[in-house]
Amino acid sequence: MRVHLRASAWSDATVFGISMPVWRWAWLLAFVLATAPGSAALGQDAPAEGAEEGEPAPPTRPALTPPSLIEAPPVSLPEGAEPLPEDAAVELQITIAPDGTVSEAQILTPVRDDVDALVLEAAQGMRFEPATRDGEPIPARVRFRYRITPPPPPPAPEEPLESAAEAMEAEAPLGGEPTGLDVSEMETDVEELGVTAVTERPEPGAAERITLSAEELTTVPGTFGEPLRVVATLPGVARSPFGLGFFLVRGAAFNNTGFFVDGFPVPLLYHLGAGPAVISSRLVSELNFYPGGYPAMFGRFSAGVIAVETEAPEVRSPRGELEIDIFRASLLAVIPFDENRGSIAVAFRRSYYDLLLPLVVDGLDINYTDYQVRTSYRVDSRMELSLFVFGSDDVLDQSGSFGGGMASEGVQTRLGYDFQRIIGRIDLRLPERVRVRLSGMLGRDGNTFTNASPGTDGLRFALQNSYAAFRLDAQIPWIDELETRVGFDINATLFDVEASAFTPIGLGQYPTPLFTPQATPVDLTVVRALAAFYIDQIIRLGPVEISAAGRFDYMRYGTVSEVFPDPRLVVRWQVVPELKLKAATGLFTQPPSVFQITRQTGSTDLAPNRAWQSSAGLELMLPERIEVHTTGFYSQMFDISRQVNRVIDTPEGPRRQFFVADGEGRSYGLELLVRRKVDRGLYGWLSYTLSRSERRTGAGTWEPFVFDQTHILNFALSYSVDGWRFGAAFQLATGRPSDTLVGTIYDADEDEFDPSFRTLGGRLDTFTRLDLRIDRDFEVGPIRGSVYLDVQNVYNATNNEGVLYQHDYLRTANLPGLPIIPAIGVRGIIE
Repeated sequence: MRVHLRASAWSDATVFGISMPVWRWAWLLAFVLATAPGSAALGQDAPAEGAEEGEPAPPTRPALTPPSLIEAPPVSLPEGAEPLPEDAAVELQITIAPDGTVSEAQILTPVRDDVDALVLEAAQGMRFEPATRDGEPIPARVRFRYRITPPPPPPAPEEPLESAAEAMEAEAPLGGEPTGLDVSEMETDVEELGVTAVTERPEPGAAERITLSAEELTTVPGTFGEPLRVVATLPGVARSPFGLGFFLVRGAAFNNTGFFVDGFPVPLLYHLGAGPAVISSRLVSELNFYPGGYPAMFGRFSAGVIAVETEAPEVRSPRGELEIDIFRASLLAVIPFDENRGSIAVAFRRSYYDLLLPLVVDGLDINYTDYQVRTSYRVDSRMELSLFVFGSDDVLDQSGSFGGGMASEGVQTRLGYDFQRIIGRIDLRLPERVRVRLSGMLGRDGNTFTNASPGTDGLRFALQNSYAAFRLDAQIPWIDELETRVGFDINATLFDVEASAFTPIGLGQYPTPLFTPQATPVDLTVVRALAAFYIDQIIRLGPVEISAAGRFDYMRYGTVSEVFPDPRLVVRWQVVPELKLKAATGLFTQPPSVFQITRQTGSTDLAPNRAWQSSAGLELMLPERIEVHTTGFYSQMFDISRQVNRVIDTPEGPRRQFFVADGEGRSYGLELLVRRKVDRGLYGWLSYTLSRSERRTGAGTWEPFVFDQTHILNFALSYSVDGWRFGAAFQLATGRPSDTLVGTIYDADEDEFDPSFRTLGGRLDTFTRLDLRIDRDFEVGPIRGSVYLDVQNVYNATNNEGVLYQHDYLRTANLPGLPIIPAIGVRGIIE
């Protein structure tokens, strides 16, 4: 949320009987002293260099000041021109030179060709007081909006446009409220390679949303320049083993958090082996992370949602980018056409782990590839078309390279997955500020897994998923106080499974001694159809905003054919400009996976997993560009599926049941985010999560969830000066529960030791990691970019990810996590 501080609010407002000056001094003492560099004391400037102690210091000059408008030529519609809608406005992106003149202007939200041409011509005549850094003029890029007032009827003379000074506004999110120009929202030629993390005002219907700008989030230490990896440092996200690209959000399992690209689900967002995102960060215009209580336009996941919106970089001439480090290489090309009404962007990335790992580990192969092609075209001021084609391919293959005598030797495992998507979209801007989006998707996923052990048949699993989906989303602002968001989405999936699996013994039979499992082929096809309708009614009553939503999911799979309603409610109260209170509650439904609903491997009548999520908290904006967000949450999970091996009676006779939805879960905790916004040199945030996640079956006792982590702390800090940027990030997480070995029994028939464990009786060691990063910007002729050194796990902490046992369980060893990983790379841009 962006809020502009007003001094009067701090001196006049009283909340819950506590005057705001008391709040102000308390928060300043707690946070500003700790985060504001160079501050000697609150309310007292440090003596200037060369000044005698006791003498008043000269006033401190701001490090960065935005440009201010001096004049803007009026624009007059030609006589007889077609009238415009009442709310017509042309939004431009203008580049202001150090002398205050406009060096470049580009239409962002056109109205009509003749009007756009007039506004562009007028923009070239604007004059500004230039932006400055430490008093020196610098180039700046801002967004500027002309609100076009229809001319009065003749013979009265035409009126000029609304004062340009009043019309200058920052871009607001779709459906959000425009804000005044803010220093942190101003772009310059240097900030393109800088970093900022913005906690935006959540859109109606979302309990909370943390928005990350992908173009800027490229210098957080330990992420190897991957903006999407920063999600792992945010409140509510538990640490995943080995830096895998899955997220444990608010005590839920991996599969309960959904990944969306342009409104459609994808299986994952990250490559194997702590790899980068599957989509180039330069094509990600926005990433929205909903740790819980996500808006009704999304569904079919019972925890959080990570939603990515894509867009090609804005260019006026062809641009090429190349990035190379010791693990991978990537390239991007963007070509505008038809006078910048359209563009096409192509991106490709390939790792070369497969060339490096044989030098260190025998028999291990990891590699990944991804590609993206995105084209968009602005038909007119009311319609824009886009087509996005992307895909990813990952392979992990190991043949007995691990264990060293502690684990099974000779086991060969290969894991691979790939997916492709085609997403087409039509965006419409209708009269009366109505917005409509129609989009469709075709997709395919491929997953393969093979495993072979000495003395047994090899196991193989291959899953091919084919998708077809369509969705319609509309925003209808009836009046300022009343808005409706409505839409529906349809998703049909065809699952094809080819596998070889161990054949279980027959019903009523006992296993024979020295039983050697035999693998048999499995070939099946499953169809799943999902459809949903949602409506979200937003009511604004002064400082209070209420969002009452309902999502109705029809699910058809196996023998299930039912509508599952999910009511949701979000309330936000802007107590004063600096303080907002928020609360949310709602129901969320997720269908079972394909393996759980087939007759051969699961239960055809398995109920979907559901969760009732509730949260409450506050957002506080402080001086010195500091913001504080706190949230308490509670999630009650039910109908959780678990694996069983039962024999049940059916009309066709007895058969095995492999899954049953009788599990229950709960998670609760407190999240804290303290952040200093980027301010030309320094940015940083601290996030902390205190939580507990538990599970139980039937009337059993509550036990900790296998990935429960009580304390999770993340800290990131970065500072830039004279083209250099230095950053550090630290992570601490308490260990997850682990089984405790109680004893073993030697099984003479099987010739092996059978262990007995006390389930989740202990915990792994506390995890810590320090990452460092150094960037250096450069410009050589037409090429500009940066060189960086990013080191993950600087002090090579031997974090424990599990326990390895010797074959007789007499000796154990820790399963080590990722070691120190340095990455040296360069990123260059040529236009």
